[in-house]
This record gives sequence, structure tokens and C-alpha cells, in this order.
Amino acid sequence: MFIDNYLKKIDAANTENFVKLVEISGLDPKLDFRFANFEGMDFSGCSLKGFDFTGSDFTRARLGNANFDGAIIRGAVFSKIENPRRNDNKNITTKRQQIIRAMSSWLGTDLKAVSRTWFENSDSTTRVVCTISKGFDSGTPYWFAYHPKWDDFLKEALKAYFILGCLDLDSAFAIPRSVIAKALPDLHASQDNGRKYWHIHVRRNISKGYELAVPNKINVSLDQFRVSL
Repeated sequence: MFIDNYLKKIDAANTENFVKLVEISGLDPKLDFRFANFEGMDFSGCSLKGFDFTGSDFTRARLGNANFDGAIIRGAVFSKIENPRRNDNKNITTKRQQIIRAMSSWLGTDLKAVSRTWFENSDSTTRVVCTISKGFDSGTPYWFAYHPKWDDFLKEALKAYFILGCLDLDSAFAIPRSVIAKALPDLHASQDNGRKYWHIHVRRNISKGYELAVPNKINVSLDQFRVSL
């Protein structure tokens, strides 16, 4: 059976996660996706470690927050906007620095780096985790992850915030850890090499502004947590 027939089988399955669809189809990630045409396929939020996409065409695929680390993409074709190996590190670092300065001012305490994403004040009573997403041209323009280790770090502080930074916005969303903790049981989760993480999807509602998407529940308005940069 040719790869196009496999892809049709995948597209008809009752799930939208590409990696799960591959498992359902029985395709081999290391052999069956070389020089493939992925027009119309949705890779949003997928961890693609172990896939061989040599020479494949992704120009019309949806790549919202897809993670190609550990995948072979030699000779693959991407749109200029969505090339997953484009170096955004400088912009992300600059945006995170802006956010931490704004949060320090808003909280009235100086936040220092514990790691690339973790920050706390001098007595560890205030902690934040700051993660960044670039914008994607889709119904869900911002995609993030939330890791158990991040939650363990935050829950030990008196004041704790999970901060969502968006590269193309002049503000960030400082969500109290209590709000995130309440939403976690309803969010989609994935396992990557035995490590669990939750999917954080931010949507734009024309009448209500930005929202944290909570499957099968009422979305959480994020405008109440907006911090100007």
C-alpha cells in the first residue's frame, strides 16, 4: 500500500493527534515518511522525535508548536513562516527578559533566574515560571506545555504564577498557579520519554479576548491576568 493510502487512513481516524494516528495505522516512523507530501496534515503540538521526514513537503501542513527535536528533516521543505528550525532563541530571550522585568515591577519584588524558565525572589516566597510561544496562523494561535516539575516548583511558594509570553504581543498572561492547578484535570496530556506534560492552548475569542482552552468545560478568560510589557 502506498504512503498516500496510509495517510488517507490516518486522516479518517477518530483522533487529531498525528503521532497517535501513526500508531493506529501501523506505519513505521523511521521508514514510511521519507519524501512524503503532508499537505493538509495537522502536526500541532506533536513531539516528532524518531520520525524520518527526509525530503518531505510540509509547506501546506499545520505545524502549531510541533516539536521536531530528534526528528530527521534533511531536505524537507517548510514554509518560511513555519520552519521549525528557524532560530527564535534571541527573540524568546528578549521577550522573557521583558516579562520578568514587568512582573518584578508588578509584584514589587526582584525576580532572579533559577533556570531558563524558573524565577523567584530572594526568600523564595514568590515564584514564576515563564514560557514563550510564537504566534501561529490558526484558530489556536499560541501553544505551550506545562510540566509537573514546574508545578512542584510553583506550589512551594506563597505567590506563584505561570506566565504565558507571546512573541508578537506587547503583554503577557500571569496566571496564578491555583487557576492552572484547577484546570489541569481537564487538559489534554502527553507522555514524552516517560515524562508527562499538559497542553496549554490559548485561543482568541472575538468578543471575550484571549482564553485558556479547557476541553469540554468553560474556557478561562486570560485578559484578567494580562500584564503589560
